[in-house]
Amino acid sequence: MYDVLIKGGHVIDGTGSPWRKTDIGISGESITKIGLIPESNADKVIDAKGLMVSPGWIDIHDHADHTILGNPTCLSFAHQGITTVTMGNCGLSMYPITQEHKDELIEYLLPFTSGLQIDWDWSTMEEFLAKFDPVSLNMVPFIGQGSIRIATMGFDDRTPTVDESKTMKKHLADALKSGAYGLSTGLGYPPGMFTDEKQLADLSSVLKEYDGFHSIHMRDNETNLDDTIRLGKITGVPIQVSHIGYSCGYQRQLKGRHQSTTLRKLNEAREEGIDITADIYPYTFGSSLLTQSIPAWLHVGGVQTMLKRLEDPKVRKRLAEEYQKTGKDFDKLIVSFVKSMKNKPIEGMSVQKIAQMRDQNNVDTFCDILIEERAEAMNVTLWGDEEDVTTMVQHPAVMLGSDGWILAPHGALGAGKPHPRCYGAFPRYIKRYVREEKVLTLEDAIRRMTSMPASRMGLQERGLLLEGMKADITVFDPENIKDLSTLDNPHVYPEGINWVIVNGAITIDNGEHTGALNGKILKKR
Repeated sequence: MYDVLIKGGHVIDGTGSPWRKTDIGISGESITKIGLIPESNADKVIDAKGLMVSPGWIDIHDHADHTILGNPTCLSFAHQGITTVTMGNCGLSMYPITQEHKDELIEYLLPFTSGLQIDWDWSTMEEFLAKFDPVSLNMVPFIGQGSIRIATMGFDDRTPTVDESKTMKKHLADALKSGAYGLSTGLGYPPGMFTDEKQLADLSSVLKEYDGFHSIHMRDNETNLDDTIRLGKITGVPIQVSHIGYSCGYQRQLKGRHQSTTLRKLNEAREEGIDITADIYPYTFGSSLLTQSIPAWLHVGGVQTMLKRLEDPKVRKRLAEEYQKTGKDFDKLIVSFVKSMKNKPIEGMSVQKIAQMRDQNNVDTFCDILIEERAEAMNVTLWGDEEDVTTMVQHPAVMLGSDGWILAPHGALGAGKPHPRCYGAFPRYIKRYVREEKVLTLEDAIRRMTSMPASRMGLQERGLLLEGMKADITVFDPENIKDLSTLDNPHVYPEGINWVIVNGAITIDNGEHTGALNGKILKKR
């Protein structure tokens, strides 16, 4: 007898091979048979006739750790068909925490936590992981270089001392020994932006010792991919370029030139033997802290120091001059989340529109919002061109990653107007690039959502539908799968995802969450 039988579906195994019509029998947490199975041999039968059955979808780049403590059912991701998520990306993990710099980390990460009430009563990655077990989805931990640096030396813009370097390497080693898969670096954020190549190479020596993986949110400059490729060559550590469309768009439209250069450089690096791949989300706009639009010199000293500086008219004058030189477009900078009730009406509006409403200039409005919200605000930034994203999606070294947060359409996590990728990145990937643009086959799209990220991270028992593998499975309707989340109405689940199974437990049943909490914390062995 099988606990669950998926009957009569079109099975896509995750390798890229064509689908085949067969049955899947599940016993406990594992797939125990693929082949013809009578319905009488199972306690629970899922009728998958006319539907696609694939390995559970794996999100190689997201920010699960920032909201997981208020959402163990992982609602907005489970409804997308995702069964495994990562945490600790872009250099900004919720750990480690030291007493000396605890307040600095909390103040900085608060906007990412979407207004959740959190105790912050842990120090290490291992202690943090113990806070949310059990959960609905599998969790793959990384540790953030920015958080390591904050825990060691706060927001100082300087070279670390010898002792501080040793301390940072120890934080990294401790996390890797506790099961982290690697290091993430956010060079577009403080204090990652204060970190030079030598310091990154120093940390990479620890990654190499523990066979770790380096996920990099690159700097916002014209040489960012060159710098990243060089780091991979120097260190020999596998490199994952985070959200490559956004990163290589330099926060403005790619318009063909940048994306062709990016893909050529990626090809040349791989031909040279550098182990570098990338992920991308299927949108032309991104999201992050509203403070990400503040230049590096203002971040020195942390959030409270930055807010104090923004009150100074001389600072605002300097900011205005810098923004003018860089061509900052405040009409493409949208305020997506604020904490205060008085500012809730501005959520979903661009800074330029808010400035017009307030009868102010853009810079004063931007600074005032940050001060009023004590920096606890998020943005959506319009940056790209659909044709360029479509081109980059097809590159053989590029896989899917949502770069989203696990949200819910109610409570604290249902506030604001967050990026639609939090609810729709994976369904949109299939709808847009398989069904509409026809630039990927369904089998190849599923491979990039399953076995490709599993192989990249070294997940041994997931990403393929084979006997003996863990039963992480997504059953969906390829003709009707679609994202419904939009910028104006983001907190909406997608359609066309019928069943999601995590380690043998039915988590989404006919489109409804069952409340199952059968996910695992996947520590690296």
